Amino acid sequence: MTKFTQKQIRSLVQSGAAIDVTSASEQSAIPESYTQVGYSAGVYGCNGMLLKGRETGQLYAVTSRTTAIYVF
Repeated sequence: MTKFTQKQIRSLVQSGAAIDVTSASEQSAIPESYTQVGYSAGVYGCNGMLLKGRETGQLYAVTSRTTAIYVF
């Protein structure tokens, strides 16, 4: 698993390489099974996450410290 900065994860969303699922409150926001590719950690723990779909290879990102980190 790779460590990213929060800025790098946000830039993946802005460039269109990843889909932002930060505001998703349930796992049905990602329509396929996934694996965690990377994370972003700060002073108070995990504050971002990068996930990859197993079937399509699509990237999904959680870009801030929200409950979505614990849902996924």
